[in-house]
Amino acid sequence: MIASAPKLDSPKERLRQRIESSLKSLTDTRSLKELFYDRLHYDRVSEPISTRRFPPSVQAILKNSEPLLLANGGVGGQFKVIYTRLSSQQIYKQEQRGIIESLLGIHPHSLFVFSNQAQDDWHFINAKYEEQNTQRRLLRRIVVNQREQLRTAIEQIGELDLQAIARGCEKKASDLEPLDIQGIHDKAFDVERVTDKFFIKYKEVFESVEGSIEGIKDTEQKRLFTQKLFNRLMFIAFVQKKGWLEFNGSQDYFKALWQDWKESPNPLGKGAKSGAGNFYRDRLSHLFFAGLNDPDKQSDKKLIKLIGNVPYLNGGLFEEDESEMVPGIVVPDRAIEDILTKLFDRFNFTVSESTPLDVDVAVDPEMLGKVFEELVTNRHGSGSYYTPKPIVAFMCRETLKGYLKSQCTKDIEKIDLFVDDHKSDNLADPEAILDALKAVTVCDPACGSGAYLLGMMHELLELRACLFASDKLGAESVYARKLEIIEHNLYGVDKDVFAVNIARLRLWLSLSVDGDKPKPLPNLKYKLEQGDSLITPVMVSQLSLRAGSVQEFQRLKSEYLTAHGKEKKVCLEKAIENIKEQIATFTPGIYKAGDFDWMVDFAEIMADGGFDIQVANPPYVRHEAIVDMKPTLKKVFPQTYNGTSDLYCYFYARSLQLLKPGGMLAFISPNKWFRAGYGSKLRQYIADNCDIHSITDFGELPVFKSAATFPMIFVSQSKDKDSNCSDRYVPTKFTQVESLVAPYPDVKALIKACGDFRLFTT
Repeated sequence: MIASAPKLDSPKERLRQRIESSLKSLTDTRSLKELFYDRLHYDRVSEPISTRRFPPSVQAILKNSEPLLLANGGVGGQFKVIYTRLSSQQIYKQEQRGIIESLLGIHPHSLFVFSNQAQDDWHFINAKYEEQNTQRRLLRRIVVNQREQLRTAIEQIGELDLQAIARGCEKKASDLEPLDIQGIHDKAFDVERVTDKFFIKYKEVFESVEGSIEGIKDTEQKRLFTQKLFNRLMFIAFVQKKGWLEFNGSQDYFKALWQDWKESPNPLGKGAKSGAGNFYRDRLSHLFFAGLNDPDKQSDKKLIKLIGNVPYLNGGLFEEDESEMVPGIVVPDRAIEDILTKLFDRFNFTVSESTPLDVDVAVDPEMLGKVFEELVTNRHGSGSYYTPKPIVAFMCRETLKGYLKSQCTKDIEKIDLFVDDHKSDNLADPEAILDALKAVTVCDPACGSGAYLLGMMHELLELRACLFASDKLGAESVYARKLEIIEHNLYGVDKDVFAVNIARLRLWLSLSVDGDKPKPLPNLKYKLEQGDSLITPVMVSQLSLRAGSVQEFQRLKSEYLTAHGKEKKVCLEKAIENIKEQIATFTPGIYKAGDFDWMVDFAEIMADGGFDIQVANPPYVRHEAIVDMKPTLKKVFPQTYNGTSDLYCYFYARSLQLLKPGGMLAFISPNKWFRAGYGSKLRQYIADNCDIHSITDFGELPVFKSAATFPMIFVSQSKDKDSNCSDRYVPTKFTQVESLVAPYPDVKALIKACGDFRLFTT
């Protein structure tokens, strides 16, 4: 049922219209005051705030831009609205955090508003209030400028009306406690509410579009075609925020392209007869497969007239495959119109991936992962669930801490502070840490939509940046560093082709965040592989005998990553396949072209002894559903096989096989293997081969909103029997989580608050 729209003369609708008017005319301090005084009913103040007690680094930022106490509200005016007009044209998130942390010490209940010097870019920022956490607060922002869709901003900022807050609390506005106001602000900036709305609408539009496409009979092929269409359009919707696409002088690209199409001689819907034009065929196919995919087409005048000025992006996202060349495929114009009007016009998009401490109240690339896992392909049927970002961050950091301690012995006692709090001042050997970060190899053997790969990219990027805190990286350098991390540090595998497509898309989007000019996307075909992680045997040591072949294989893959042009990529693909067949003759499996084999497809890693880190949320599939796989699993995993083991148990065994001695493993999985009889062989195998760092057991708590999976986070380290530290006692920290109230989702704080040390026993 569609909810009825608010009456045009209702107080809520009148407020919405007034806020929309204010946000559209937000061009100076006067219009900002009008928004808070006349629309949102906060009390007038307008007093400068002294910065003399702020840290020197913050004072330097605010040298020519003193914060203004713009307005207040509630008892004694204890809730503050603070505005800072920065002296630069760009608004940097890290600078915002420094200013906000300095102001929070004086004004703990506040809304922060920032603008650039020109006052054409505005950020409304909520520092989520948590009594237990006064440092490293979660910042959530709403961005307002001429490039943004305003619907989300209008709805969320409208909830900040002080009179409405007072009515909800059954108090006078002057009697509101600061926590009353803060609580409503915290709720208004809750990105999960935007996420939920987006999920519902995305699913509705996706299913409608999928059902309307003609000319594809196979259900799976039709869904794959629809997903590729959405992936491409969503990618463009994100990157058009960068101003990289232009049609008829407008950077609101899709709107301008669609408007031109509707005004063309025979657009569908204006009395066109059979054989009339079609937007997908006559515009989008040229945009995808020529404009964005062929570097030789950038100056084609006929093409520019059809699709405007667009960059060459490459990367495989815009390559037309054989299934799309089938004659008779029709994407109706009404399907495209639904995508443009019900998704792109309704929601604000941001190319910035949220971090655990910094979130845009908008549709960000992470939501594509959530949509995929929760709605689009029914992954729950295959036991897959989207891992909350704070848990991803915790698991990535724990593995990095263990890895760095094994590589950088001079700084063992300082690694935790470095990884968790980014404190690098007292490191004895920062060069060794940098070298280790550059060399680490990380794999997710069940990568899904790429949550752990993106999480690890973020952690590696931040850690490398904080080693050079005095050297501020420009956008181009950040792009280059991300590309380097993708090439040398990240690997992923998933059985589901839909998952791999989304994971690649999210990595592409993450790269597109940075840089003032568009760069061709990397080809990720050999970095994120589609295939079954469990069915081929693994014997790491055998490949070292073929070092020459493996080195050539690695060189070819590196060249392919940044190759341009279809002919060159096809040539490299043939060369890569040929050398894979050579390598396969020295591996224990029976290699078939097109199938995934760890020893062949990631030969450069296997020849070097395996991965440094395995991190995953493996699929939760009961043993009754994998009957056909059991003979193969019994053969491949003789040391841990049990006929009643669920599928995720074999991902533990596989990941331990793939680790180097001293390598780190972090999984979130059901806890049942830890207690059930079917887990006894796996427990013994782990006890014999690993040091267990921590077990965080959530029991029946709903970590995954859509299912009761009895999850636990398990962090361990493969024993290195040749290491001088092999006899070092590693106590296991066991935490039984009792509730998901604060400090959850901060897993580290949970462990600190209620963990104790216990030995791991079988």
